Amino acid sequence: MPVLLGLHVLVALACAIHAVRTGQPMYWLFILFIFPALGSAVYVLAVILPGAAGSATAHKARAAAQKAIDPGREARAALTQVEISRTPGSLKRAADALLETGRGEDALTLAREAASGAFAEDEGILFTLARAQFATGQYDAALATLDTLRDAHPDLRHPEGHLLYARTLEALGRTGEALTTYAAVADYYPGPEARARWAMLLEQEGDAETARARWQEIMAAARHAPKFVLRTHRKWLDMARSRA
Repeated sequence: MPVLLGLHVLVALACAIHAVRTGQPMYWLFILFIFPALGSAVYVLAVILPGAAGSATAHKARAAAQKAIDPGREARAALTQVEISRTPGSLKRAADALLETGRGEDALTLAREAASGAFAEDEGILFTLARAQFATGQYDAALATLDTLRDAHPDLRHPEGHLLYARTLEALGRTGEALTTYAAVADYYPGPEARARWAMLLEQEGDAETARARWQEIMAAARHAPKFVLRTHRKWLDMARSRA
């Protein structure tokens, strides 16, 4: 038992050194030394593995773990930065963080301000504005903003924006267009969400056979995915497992 405890402490120390060297938030040190075994496991999952993988999905896994530990941290930090310097970048960051905490109206106010002036066609800011409009039920406005984004950046490959476009069409009752858009974005979207939302709309339209094929495609892809990817997309995978 003492040997095992010493090993846990050594692993926690190695993680702590990594945290300091890579500029991780200092709350990791608290977690690592108060809960050396569990803390090390969470740190490896949330920071080291996603950082090593370097993919968009891996970064999502890291963000999800950090959000679970302190869901309001990013919003607090972003709003503090807005108070210090009210730039389009800080406004966008704060709007994104507020959306993650369900504060859509506040996010919309900041996103509108960020999208004014010289940054009216900035791709990141336009996407944040469209997200805020969608979150507050302003679907026509969200679609118009996404059209502006597409027109301003015709060569841009934006899977998140493409998926939001499909969801907005669905929310507006434009089902045929939504199905076509889901089919297009599902081919390159990094993760199962686009295909899952496509399958759900197919079910809603009474096409159970085609929907089941989409769920089965999700499960087939999951068989080859790393464990952290499976954890990140558990919601969609559980849904596919129950319907495939």
